[in-house]
Amino acid sequence: MKTILRDIGLFLHVPGIMALISIPVCLLSREMYALTPLLTCTAASLTIGQLLYRFTNIKIKTSSRIPHAMITAALGWFLLPLFCAIPLLMTANASDLSPDFSTTILMFQNPWNCMFEAFSGFTSTGLSMALNYNELPHTMQWWRSLMEWVGGVGVIVLVISLLEPATEPYKLYNAEGRSQRIGLTLTQTVKRIWWIYLIYTIGSIFLFRMVGMSWWEALNHGMTGIATGGFSVTENSIANYGVAVKLAVIIVMILGAISFSVHYQFLRRRKLFAFWSDNQHQALWILLLGGTLLLWGFNRLAFRHIPWIDILFQWTSALSTCGFGTISVKSWDGGAKLLMTLIMLIGGAAGSTAGGIKLSRFVTVVKAVIWRFRRIALRPHEMMCYELDGKIVKESEANRRVEAAAVLAFLWLSVVVGGIFILQYLKLPTYDLIDVIFEVASATSGVGLSTGITHPDLPWLGKLTLICLMWIGRLEIIPVLLLLSLPIKTLINWK
Repeated sequence: MKTILRDIGLFLHVPGIMALISIPVCLLSREMYALTPLLTCTAASLTIGQLLYRFTNIKIKTSSRIPHAMITAALGWFLLPLFCAIPLLMTANASDLSPDFSTTILMFQNPWNCMFEAFSGFTSTGLSMALNYNELPHTMQWWRSLMEWVGGVGVIVLVISLLEPATEPYKLYNAEGRSQRIGLTLTQTVKRIWWIYLIYTIGSIFLFRMVGMSWWEALNHGMTGIATGGFSVTENSIANYGVAVKLAVIIVMILGAISFSVHYQFLRRRKLFAFWSDNQHQALWILLLGGTLLLWGFNRLAFRHIPWIDILFQWTSALSTCGFGTISVKSWDGGAKLLMTLIMLIGGAAGSTAGGIKLSRFVTVVKAVIWRFRRIALRPHEMMCYELDGKIVKESEANRRVEAAAVLAFLWLSVVVGGIFILQYLKLPTYDLIDVIFEVASATSGVGLSTGITHPDLPWLGKLTLICLMWIGRLEIIPVLLLLSLPIKTLINWK
């Protein structure tokens, strides 16, 4: 317990540091009413974090089990967004707030909306309670983008790179849904991840500026784009930009959906072929091209003449789980929405900033089906060959990977079905079942595309359901299940 509390104390330093970094934005924007909320967040976060860190008094790394690391990750990812909601809530309720502010910021006077926005931001989902993004103060716009940028790469990756958690770092690293290494040590791996992340963030900002965005828009969209988050600072997300900007955003969304190990091979070793080097990235390009054509066909059958750039953009946004949008999907027919739902559930590559079940697991399940049919067709003297990413693996290793992918896929679909039942119970007007399925899949996979269900008027139970789905999906379910099982285990042991 002391190990868990000590590491939670370290994690709680993150919102405080984020708030300190945001103070210059507040001052430069002359939004002094946002200064006290940022300072309050800093004080609360650092004070509680230091108390937990000092109280436990563990000075060396302790040998902990993987479930303990997963519980730490789940609890940390639940508490941090609560602290990140403080600036949103206090800014919207500031006494010196100008009376002519729009309804958009006034909606954040509701604590549920602030918590929703913070969870959506920190899990890099992108669903938002903001009615018009451009009506938010600059400080709130920056805060939303910063949450997604930090959440996209992962708070545990940040903590491991800067501090020394008591739990074994590699177990925490795995608990956040990561396993790939691009260095001899884990410390080297997370530092390389951060360098790659910074390079692509800066590159995205300059790319967006070159194609026509203002510096402020380029900064925020560059951060949320590479994080595959999807928060925007302009009205209607990316809809009001031209083709050049849309193509640039598509490129950034794809880069965010590619694993850091591939980016490292490309940047360090100049291997362009790295983007086609393994099965999951091969699947990424096939699904990107084939899915775009299929979605175009669905819309043509429904007699909707949508420009090709918008079809490509929406499909890329769903596949990369970024959540930027150029057109509303609410009016689309059930077939197009279902197709988008399926690709949102799959998501981007493992080891990237994208959400979803991940392409590596999708490929493994598809290969398992192929292997099954091949085994049936085997002749008595023939032996089965198992191949993954161009390498022959043992049957035991193939079975282990298939089992892991199948279990997570089952849990993922179970969570989605549970969320659908709850939202359907609310009997939301003007929304069909397919709209509910779409919204639940978007929240669970960390996408951010919406049919309109995510709205400030959504009942509190609906907001709580989507919050839980975003939290569960970001940690790939199992850590959250372990955390939620603690009260039951405690009760059983007490009896």
